[in-house]
Amino acid sequence: MKRPLIIGYGNRLREDDGVGVRAAGLIGELLPGAEVVETLQLTPELVCKIAEASVVIFLDAAVDQLPGSVVSRELAPEPAAAWSHHLSPSQLLGLAEQLTGVVPPAFLVSAGVDHLGWSERLSPRAETTAAEMAASAVQILESC
Repeated sequence: MKRPLIIGYGNRLREDDGVGVRAAGLIGELLPGAEVVETLQLTPELVCKIAEASVVIFLDAAVDQLPGSVVSRELAPEPAAAWSHHLSPSQLLGLAEQLTGVVPPAFLVSAGVDHLGWSERLSPRAETTAAEMAASAVQILESC
């Protein structure tokens, strides 16, 4: 039976860049039936997990959004420009489509951040935002 795949990514050593990873951990506590991956970056090794999922939700920090804002959007597969060890969510979906022929529904939940210093702690705003990201992801899963 296919189950949801939650991929939280970002650098936990760069303060709020780890907000997606934190949100993924919160979802793991809320939805024990989902597969949760916490990672530094998106790599081709995730393709098999994506192909086996019922739905995929990517969680990430965004420096081009208002700090504290949470935005959700549906994703479509895109071709990867070149082989790399770092892909965007849409490029990873495109690779999954190319290699397996399977692309489940996929969404990106991003959070605006502005604290990217050297620390393993999230700012208080990012802690709150991580909870909002998790709630947004749960809402997406409930509507799928």
